[in-house]
Amino acid sequence: MKRARAAHSPRGAIAPALLRWYDRRKRDLPWRRKASPYRTLVSEFMLQQTVVAAVVPFFERFVARFADLPALAAASEDQVLAAWSGLGYYARARNLHRAACAVMDRHGGQIPSDEISLRALPGIGAYTAAAIAAIAFGRSTFALDGNAARVIARLQAVTAAIDRPETRNRLRDFGLAWVPARRPGDFVQAVMELGATVCLPRSPACDICPLASMCAAFQTGQTLRIPLKSARPQRRVVRIASVRMRRGGRVLLVRRKTGLLAGTWMLPSVVTVDGESAGAGARSAARDLGMMPARMTPVGTIRHLFTHRDVTAEVFDATVSSTRAGIARGRGDVSTHDASAPDLLWADELRLDGVAVSSFLRKQLALKRDKSSEPP
Repeated sequence: MKRARAAHSPRGAIAPALLRWYDRRKRDLPWRRKASPYRTLVSEFMLQQTVVAAVVPFFERFVARFADLPALAAASEDQVLAAWSGLGYYARARNLHRAACAVMDRHGGQIPSDEISLRALPGIGAYTAAAIAAIAFGRSTFALDGNAARVIARLQAVTAAIDRPETRNRLRDFGLAWVPARRPGDFVQAVMELGATVCLPRSPACDICPLASMCAAFQTGQTLRIPLKSARPQRRVVRIASVRMRRGGRVLLVRRKTGLLAGTWMLPSVVTVDGESAGAGARSAARDLGMMPARMTPVGTIRHLFTHRDVTAEVFDATVSSTRAGIARGRGDVSTHDASAPDLLWADELRLDGVAVSSFLRKQLALKRDKSSEPP
């Protein structure tokens, strides 16, 4: 690949200045303390679309549960999703598990060091492959995430929208041109670190930036105008009705088959359409599972923002005394299901740590009943 010429910033000056700053100011992160290809793999999957502060506690619990790649590959998808619960974007967890299995099958348990082989693994695109290759194996490549894109766009005063593929290719070419022969992995992390802690989107701390003297946006007073992004489409607004069906201290959950929450457990729910009452929707969700609760009690409403959806859930309570033949039945342990109904689960609400549940479900379960909404 032909590397772009650094129009404003001398190629040889950026890496030394940035690495000196990084050595003094880098954050103490768990995947940096005990660096290994496996820990880099896990951290890079978790950091996709998620900020560092949110990832740290999940990373520490996850690697405590799955200490190495063979342990992760040997686990079931349910176990991996349960360890991931609350971090969101659950396709990442499924892909990480599949990638671990693929490494065991195709590469003898050794994570590959080249970008082409890495990109052939589930869930690994151009950015993640470059990050793993540089950070874990010292390959001379450049990983362009959102933070790095912002740093480079400002350094070079790039005014094209940075989310366009052609602009991202241009920004990555600039980054590649600056990668030093020594410490390429540290350089990649240093660029991202600068974007995360100094070259911030709305209030960049230019007065303490080690690259301010080389930054075209700073020198020309365009820091707050750069970078530009294309207008984002509005989230789709969705209304659903959910029912908390309880029996013997347990709540009935169903396994989500598609979407961002695929593989996790959720309340029986239906999307309500214009003109349909939430109560009718909740009764429909119960009937679809062969349940006929005598009474549905409205609990309240929660709103949850997903990447592309703005979801409002109206939650109802129901108590059931019996189930249709074949539905999941509790047997006294934490949460149980049987082979005849693998996608249904009676779960103990107080002991969900071993179950793959989302923060959306936890918000629904935590919703307190509004006594004023109950009939006298």
